Amino acid sequence: MATIKLLARGTTTPTNIYLRFTAGRRFDLFAKTNILVPPHHWDNSKGTYRNLAEIEDRVSKSIRFEKLKAYILDRYNEDYSLGEVFNRDWLETNIRDFFNRPTQERAEKIKDHFIYYSDFVRWWLDNEAPKWKTGKNKYLNHRAIQQYESFNALFNRFKGRKKYKISDIDAKLITDFINWMEDEENYGSSTTKRHSTRLKFFLARAEMMGLKVNVGYKERVFVSREDEILMPYLNEEEINRVFNVNLSNDDSLDNIRDSFIISLWTGLRISDFNGSLDVSNITEDFIKIKTQKTGKWVEVPLHPQVKQVLKKRMGNLPVKFSDKHFNEEVKKVCMLANIDNQIQGKLFDKKTKRKLAGNYKKYKLISSHTGRRSFATNLQGFIPDRILADLGGWGDVKMMLHYVKRTKKESANHLKNFWDNKYENKL
Repeated sequence: MATIKLLARGTTTPTNIYLRFTAGRRFDLFAKTNILVPPHHWDNSKGTYRNLAEIEDRVSKSIRFEKLKAYILDRYNEDYSLGEVFNRDWLETNIRDFFNRPTQERAEKIKDHFIYYSDFVRWWLDNEAPKWKTGKNKYLNHRAIQQYESFNALFNRFKGRKKYKISDIDAKLITDFINWMEDEENYGSSTTKRHSTRLKFFLARAEMMGLKVNVGYKERVFVSREDEILMPYLNEEEINRVFNVNLSNDDSLDNIRDSFIISLWTGLRISDFNGSLDVSNITEDFIKIKTQKTGKWVEVPLHPQVKQVLKKRMGNLPVKFSDKHFNEEVKKVCMLANIDNQIQGKLFDKKTKRKLAGNYKKYKLISSHTGRRSFATNLQGFIPDRILADLGGWGDVKMMLHYVKRTKKESANHLKNFWDNKYENKL
């Protein structure tokens, strides 16, 4: 029987954690992980940190070690069928691969070759990005690589294409980059924060590969917070207005409305409800579908309004249009449903080619993603967060909560209604 244990050896502080991999009498392998811990923080009998509940960082690191053990076991099962020889070199190589560490020879070659940040980023995107694994042990997808490419193009425009040495980028320069994005490029706080995080991401990759970096890049930098911008969602009363608006004289809008109803009560992305969703995904009052973006399976019960949409169409789904057409026409649907109260939001300006904050009629801000936000916001608090995250296919509760767009006033009214119902006729 194969077993994998993590052991701290020695009494000096810090000491190295070793991985021991045994498989009956076939082999007993021992290799450094090169992860250092104070020996009094490590429990060899359990193979993890002591007092995990006391320090949040230890919990995340402990999970990382569990993933390492699973990775080694997966590699063993795959290499066993290929006739691989299992020895210390094999174990060290797989530990190094798990932590994305380069070989010493390769590290020296990289160290001698790169001085400028932009050169390193270009090389990393061309050579390392396809092999890079995220914290969830998945490879970067095409969309994520495109986002890093967009950052690279943006940073190359910063200060007139001046080239910066990797070792010169510190917190001050990162702050200058943030200010430039806000003042010159008119980016919002969320976009600015994402690009500053990507700037640090490549510095961390450079440091990991043995290049000289300025440790000042790790200092905390601040992004100006915008006034609260309401990302629109539809409450149940507004959804009912959309559902009941008479569109019998316009088949196109009628189909758009019915697709929107499916989105509002399933939380599906447009790539799913307007893309891969098929009647074969609907059985026994449930929709079960493998999502296009993440490849996760989600299963959601049919809301009564979704049942009505299907019944009206003799069990068939609404006709689908292009995503662009959907996003244009769904605004008309909401306008006809009188979703026209003034709210603060952002609208794309053709002249500046940026989204500009302002007060707009709500229907102008509605898009396909409104359905997913509405699903999360209307159900959050009525069912457990973990279950809601599973229903919507969110990776974790934190990500799901990002979609909850209830305003402070709406939250206050939510509590008021709860108290009114609880204490009615009791005081």
